[in-house]
Amino acid sequence: MPEQNLTTLLNLPNLEVIGCESAEDAVVLEVKPTLKVAVCPECQRPSASLHDYDAPRLVRDLSMFGRKSYLRIRGRRFECETCQNAFTERLEWIAFDSSYTRRFEEYVFTLCRKNTVQDVSQMLELGYEAVEGLFKRQAKKRHRHNKKGSSE
Repeated sequence: MPEQNLTTLLNLPNLEVIGCESAEDAVVLEVKPTLKVAVCPECQRPSASLHDYDAPRLVRDLSMFGRKSYLRIRGRRFECETCQNAFTERLEWIAFDSSYTRRFEEYVFTLCRKNTVQDVSQMLELGYEAVEGLFKRQAKKRHRHNKKGSSE
């Protein structure tokens, strides 16, 4: 029951909390995807053929209960039944191969627009280069989006 409440609070699509660890300064939620299929990046067809799991990894999310928050997830690898391609599932709430949720990246960007990178780095207990990289990636993404919107 507590995991169900945490799943609701976490509010990330197609994700379920299956466990929780709490330390003095951080919360780690063990999560798993709830969808039974993944879309092949080669042929764009859905596949339900689970091949194996990647090693667990930690993904930084927005702070929770005044503590840093991490999601521990094991990426799932599927085998496409159409093109026989093995691939890692893409999740909508995280950029592929990122260590941060999309909403955390957007939060860092918003903070950097009103504070220095150094201030945000200290505030979030995140390295200067990480904050600068997140800011630049979000700025580039927004620039592309604005450019695309103005050409229509």
